[in-house]
Amino acid sequence: MKKIFTILAVAMATMSFAQYGPTTYTWDCSTLEPTSGSNDFIPSVAFDAVQGNNNGTTPLISTTSPSSGYPEASGGENFGAACFKEPLSTDTSTYFSVTIAPDPVLMDGDTTIDLLSISLGSRSTATGPDKITIYSSIDNYTAPIGSISGLNANGTNWAFHSISFPEEGGAISGSVLFPVTLRIYGSDSTSSGTPPVNTANWRIDDIELTILLWSPLAVSDVTKVKNPLIKNTLVSDNLVFAAKSDVSIYDMAGKVVKTLSVEKDTIVNVSFLPKGTYIVTGTVNGEKSVQKFIKQ
Repeated sequence: MKKIFTILAVAMATMSFAQYGPTTYTWDCSTLEPTSGSNDFIPSVAFDAVQGNNNGTTPLISTTSPSSGYPEASGGENFGAACFKEPLSTDTSTYFSVTIAPDPVLMDGDTTIDLLSISLGSRSTATGPDKITIYSSIDNYTAPIGSISGLNANGTNWAFHSISFPEEGGAISGSVLFPVTLRIYGSDSTSSGTPPVNTANWRIDDIELTILLWSPLAVSDVTKVKNPLIKNTLVSDNLVFAAKSDVSIYDMAGKVVKTLSVEKDTIVNVSFLPKGTYIVTGTVNGEKSVQKFIKQ
């Protein structure tokens, strides 16, 4: 998705929309942190160590009833919760939560974070939940953004489920300036029995979460930047630095493509970079400086 305006002069702003990612994070549920997946623009993605509205006390990470029965089931550890059986209520139903915290310093204030999909293995016992519903902090957990029903039909067997969210919009798109938390609720047991206190009757494993950052990129007149780090924001081969600094250059996937130390007026050849938009960071006059440039 790109909207490139005609460049009338170097001093005029060039505007486009760029995506950072998408990035898929996976968990084998041995830790709160992802097993795989990284994006330097999103330094923290992690599950909460405590289940929400847990029916008593159970450890989050457990080796009981390891995942099985679907491709790529990791076995080993899983996340468990003692789930209430009642119909869904965001105030009382049991949930797991994961928080995505992008780095607002590296991003534009109007950058948005989009949730594209979530997949997970799930096991529900007889008194466990029949339904999984996902909410987001973007709208203060007001409207569900996806759900899965029929967990009890699997008995105590594991099954893998996937939910895709509409790209770029609605209740799943929010400002990157604030962390976004997803709550994965379990509810609506079909059992007539009473869930035992302090016993996990719901487990999840092999979680995959795909997210995307969108940013309207403005390459501005460098004379209007408070602490300019670079002198030219439209680059053919050479990037000219405006101040002494240790700098990093990022591509739009959030990966560092070059790090170096520069002096004022240092000229760095970036002809090796593919055409596109990049972010350069450093410190000028004791303050963090972040600028974007377009490699033509």
